[in-house]
Amino acid sequence: MKRYYVGVDWADEFHQVWVSDAEGKKVVEMKVEQSPKGMGEFGRWLHERQAEQIELWAAIEKPQGRIVDFLLDHGVVVYPVNPKALDRVRDRFRMSQSKSDSFDAYVLAEFVRTDHAHLRVLEPNSAQAQEFKMLTRDHHRLMRHKTRLINQIEVTLKEYYPRPLEVFANLESKIALDFLTQYPTPRALSDLTRRKWNRFAKREHHLGEARCKELWEKLNQPQLGIPEHVVRAKAQLLLVLVAQLKALAQAVESYSEEVQRFFASMPAAKLAQTLPGGKSGTIVPMLWAELGDAKSRWQSFRHLQAEAGGVPVTKSSGKSHVVLFRYACNKLMRYASYWLSFNALNRCEWANKYYRDQRAKGHRHPQALRALAAKWLKIIFIMWRDDKPYDENYHLANIARQTMRQAA
Repeated sequence: MKRYYVGVDWADEFHQVWVSDAEGKKVVEMKVEQSPKGMGEFGRWLHERQAEQIELWAAIEKPQGRIVDFLLDHGVVVYPVNPKALDRVRDRFRMSQSKSDSFDAYVLAEFVRTDHAHLRVLEPNSAQAQEFKMLTRDHHRLMRHKTRLINQIEVTLKEYYPRPLEVFANLESKIALDFLTQYPTPRALSDLTRRKWNRFAKREHHLGEARCKELWEKLNQPQLGIPEHVVRAKAQLLLVLVAQLKALAQAVESYSEEVQRFFASMPAAKLAQTLPGGKSGTIVPMLWAELGDAKSRWQSFRHLQAEAGGVPVTKSSGKSHVVLFRYACNKLMRYASYWLSFNALNRCEWANKYYRDQRAKGHRHPQALRALAAKWLKIIFIMWRDDKPYDENYHLANIARQTMRQAA
C-alpha cells in the first residue's frame, strides 16, 4: 500500500501541515485553521487519500489533545514525538529546507518517514471506549440543542405572550410544555376558567391546592395588548418550537439513561463511581469518556489539566508577564470537570475548604471552581493511571498534615 508521511506542527489557532511521499518528496503543504470549517476541509483531504488506498502516518509533538483525537478518528496512524528528540534532529534537515513557518511540520514528516522504527505508535482507545465517547458527545450536543430551543421559546414568548414566563420557572417541565400547547395565545388564556385550570393543574399535573392557587393568580394578572397579526405569527412559531422541545427532551432523557447504562458495563465504572456524584448522572461518565482507556494517551496530570483548560496560559517576554484564560482546550472535559467540582462542594469536605480558601484569596466563583477542577483532574489522573478508587479519608489526612506543617 502506498504511504504518505504527515508532519503536524500544532498550535491553538492554526496547524501547519506538511505531507511527504515515501521518497521524501513534498506532496502538499497546508495551514489548517482550528475551526469547524478548517478541520472539516482537512478531514475531507484525509478521507480522499484513504479512498485512494494511501496509508497515512503522522508525527506530532503531543500525545493527546483535540488534533490528536481528530487524526485518530480519521484513521491516521499517529506517532507522538518528544520535543527534545525533535530538537536533536532539526539540523539534519535544515539544509534541505529553508526556515519557514512550515519547517517544523516538514521535520516531523521527514522524521516519521526515516525514523519511525524508533518511534512508538500512539495507542488508540478501544472500540468500546470510542463508542462511549461518541455517545457522551452526542448526548452533550443534544443537551446544548435543547438549551438553544428553550432560549428560542423564551425569546418568542417575550415578544407576544410573557405571562407563562412569570408562571413557569422551568420551560422544559411537562406542565409548562403542556400549557403552552393548549394555551399558546393570550386569547386562549382568557378562555381558561378556574375549573379548567384546576383540572389541568391538579388532575393532570398533580399540583397541590396552594401551588395551584398561586399559579392561577399569576396567570390572571393584566398584560399589555399585542396586535393580532403579531400573536398569530408568533403563536405558530411557538407551537413548532414546543413540539421540537418535547421530542428533544425525551431524546435527551433516553440518551442520559443510555450513557449511564453503557458506563455501568465498562471496567472503569467501579473506579469512577467512587467520586462524589459518580453513582448517578452523566457528568462523571462524560469526563471518563474523554479520558479513554489507552494508557499511553496521558503522560501526566499536567497534560490532563492543560487539555481541560484547568491551568491558565502564561506568556512572558522581557519584563512582561501575562496570565491568560486558556480558551483553546477540550470544551467537554472543561465542562465536565467544572460541574464535577461544583457538585463536590456539598459532598466533599476538603473540596469545599479548598474552594473557600480560593475565594478568600480574592478569586471569583468561576476562578475558584477552575482551580478546584485542576485538583480533581490530578486525582482523577492517578485513579485512571493506577486503577485506584477515590479515597476521601486519604485527602482529609493530607489536609491535616499540611495544616500541621503550616502551624509549626
